This record gives sequence, structure tokens and C-alpha cells, in this order.
Amino acid sequence: MASPGEIDLDDKQPHGYTVRPSEARGPRGVNKPMFRGHPDLDDDSKVSFSCQNGTLFLKISSALMVFSFILQTIAVGAPYWSAGWRRDKMSWHEGTWMTCYRLEMDNKWICSSYDYSSDKPGVPGWYTFCQAMGLVSIVIFLPALLINFFYTMHPKGKMFRGLLKFNFVLTFATALIPLLMIIVWAAGHPRRDRFPISYIDEDHDDDPFEFHFSFYFEILAFLVSLAAFVLEIFDFRQNDYYSE
Repeated sequence: MASPGEIDLDDKQPHGYTVRPSEARGPRGVNKPMFRGHPDLDDDSKVSFSCQNGTLFLKISSALMVFSFILQTIAVGAPYWSAGWRRDKMSWHEGTWMTCYRLEMDNKWICSSYDYSSDKPGVPGWYTFCQAMGLVSIVIFLPALLINFFYTMHPKGKMFRGLLKFNFVLTFATALIPLLMIIVWAAGHPRRDRFPISYIDEDHDDDPFEFHFSFYFEILAFLVSLAAFVLEIFDFRQNDYYSE
């Protein structure tokens, strides 16, 4: 019992703690660590998720990761990585999963999976690689986002050193995979030979091949993920969470 005018610490137990302050004090009033299973946390710390645990750089990194994921999803799903124009109209366009071309006589679009030509059946290796990387990118992005959010909102301590490294690896992968897709698509695409135009009308702005918006979205996704990775590295070096 506390004497009149004194505050009973047991009645003022801090919110979120499972050990009462009176139980944490030693024989001479010295506080004992409240988290025996986590030696990296002192008696004034508690494991909790909060945006306050993340620095400004980590918060910006998380926002960039979300933006990059949206860009990557659109780029992989939309069939507009490349296109061709004839007589001021788009004559064909394609992406990683679908190719569409216009029947000029009927003015109708025919869309299907990749089909190079009758004399070269099958799907070329560069196209298959982009399809595979498109799937892998989505699979990588989802855990990368979760780990990024988890690390940003979680208290920083030595026991989370492995989580930090895992976060770095996944964030870097979300930038590397779009870069590989960009390089392989640009290097492997047959360009003007894909849907050749027999003649170019000088009175119109004909262009047998051009990169379309999905390709540029992929470039932007690479740059945004790279920026998120750089911010995470900069934040780590600036704050040095795991120094002795």
C-alpha cells in the first residue's frame, strides 16, 4: 500500500507492458529488463508496430515501392510494350502476354498469344524470358512490400538484422527484374520485321515500330524501385542501427 500522497506504481502500469513496475525493480530499486527474451531492448522499450518507428527515408521508400508495384502490374498486364502505325492508325500492338493486329479491310482487331509467323512457329526465347520475368516480378513484389512495411514500422534492433538484409535483397530484386525485361525486350524484338509494312505512305506519319507506354512504365518501375533501394541504404548508413 502506498502512503497518502504517494502514487502506487502498480496502479499506474504503463499501457502495453505485461510486467508491473514493482515486479521489475530489484532489491535496491534497480529496474530489471522487462524483455528477458530480447536482450537488445531495454526496460523502456516495447515491441510494437508504429509509423513513428520509421524514418522519413523509410517512409518514402515504402511509398515508392507501392508506386513501383502499380507501374509493374500495369506494364506486365497491358499489351502495349511495342506498336506499329500505318496511315495515322495503330496497325498492331503487343505486350508480354498478347499480340493484336488490325485487319485493314474489315477494320477489326485480332488478338491472340504470340505467333511470329507461319515459317517460324512457336514463341522465341526472348519473349518467353520476358513472360517469365513478368510473373517473377509480381511474385517478388508482394513479399517485398510486406517486408518493407514490416521493417519500416518495426522497432530497429540487433535481433532484426536478418530482416534488414532480406528487405534489401527484395527491394533490389524489384529493380533488377524490370531492368532485365527492358534490356531483353529492346534487344530481342524483331522490330520492323515483326509486322512489316509493304510500303510507307508519305502523306501519313507511318511508323512500323515504336516502344509504347507499357515499355516506358517498365522503365519507370525500375527507376522508382532503384530509388527506394538507394533510400534504404542511405537510411541504414546514416542511422547505423546495429552499431555496438
